[in-house]
Amino acid sequence: MAGSDYGTYRKNTRQSRGNAARKRTNAVSTKLAGEIDYTFLFLVILLLCAGLVMLLSASAPAANSTYGDSYYFFKKQLVGAAAGLVGMWFISRINYERYKKYIPRFMLFCTFLLVIVLIPGIGVKVNGSRRWIATPGIQLQPSELMKPTIAMYFALLIEQGKYDLTKWKGNLPFLGVILIVVSLLMLETHLSGSIVIAGIAVCVMIAGGTPIKPIIVGALILLPIGILGVYELSPVRWSRIVSFLHPFDDMQNTGYQVAQGLYAIGSGGIFGLGLGQSVQKYSYLPEPYNDFIFAIVCEELGLVGAIVVILLFTALILRIVRIAIKAPDVYSSLTAVGIAAQIAIQTTMNIAVATSSVPNTGVALPFFSYGGTAILTLLLEMGILLNISRYIKEKN
Repeated sequence: MAGSDYGTYRKNTRQSRGNAARKRTNAVSTKLAGEIDYTFLFLVILLLCAGLVMLLSASAPAANSTYGDSYYFFKKQLVGAAAGLVGMWFISRINYERYKKYIPRFMLFCTFLLVIVLIPGIGVKVNGSRRWIATPGIQLQPSELMKPTIAMYFALLIEQGKYDLTKWKGNLPFLGVILIVVSLLMLETHLSGSIVIAGIAVCVMIAGGTPIKPIIVGALILLPIGILGVYELSPVRWSRIVSFLHPFDDMQNTGYQVAQGLYAIGSGGIFGLGLGQSVQKYSYLPEPYNDFIFAIVCEELGLVGAIVVILLFTALILRIVRIAIKAPDVYSSLTAVGIAAQIAIQTTMNIAVATSSVPNTGVALPFFSYGGTAILTLLLEMGILLNISRYIKEKN
């Protein structure tokens, strides 16, 4: 081939490759230009607004008595929600294929945060648990970041196909990761976080092909470790956990919060006392704006309001399941499964704790409970789901 002919050949080759790359980019751009799932977005906004209203009502007395500002907790939550909405919109516009390769690094980063939160001076100890990293102006809870991260990490590993989840050997790396994360969380005495994160991981594994048997064996190994960890590291917390069996037997101590929560639920009746009219939030029920905010929902809005809230969560979870079923690939489908599992587990546990159906483990109610990191992370997860929904062909 003559020199000039070879030069022409290379030029044409580069042009062909460039055209192919531009076509791929245009294809991605066309996909991203698709409509988001507006039904899902409507449910998210509705739950967020309802949560903010109930948080304001539940937190006003405590905020006024502690900080002299009835809007203190509400304003902080509003800042987190506003930042989360901006982040949700931004993430919904980014093709998730572009950041998949960074997920293993982010998993390592989140694990690192779980380690350093245990260091005195870095991690802040509140109510006997060291779960927060405090920096000037920012208080970060690493376990909240780990929830979506472990879902995305497991989804990526399963999509890559390096491990055969139908066999014992293929499940060992996943169970090893769960064991490491849960062990770090138990050192924080963060039982609820351990249950939620392990539940997210297990749901992704089952959806990815893991048989039930390895999961049962893994649970039989991890559950005693968790129980022993709480019993040894925090006897006071252990007594609170077992008090759910007879909360009224020790109302002045371990059963106090659960008993007051039940009083709030019972006094609400069918239609409630009215928005803002709760009595239990005035120094009777500890932290009514956090783990027991559902009790305030029942007291102020009654059985009818509680059912509406439960139905909204049910509709949201079902919509996420729809996104998971219709997602374009394994990674996006399993990521949606993990996020659906997170919301379902936390909602179920929070309501069960408030009604004394399970031990008091201190789990937050999504969209409702106070927590800047929690609401910010949750809305970023909603942005991930909105982005996935852009790739769904059938929109009805």
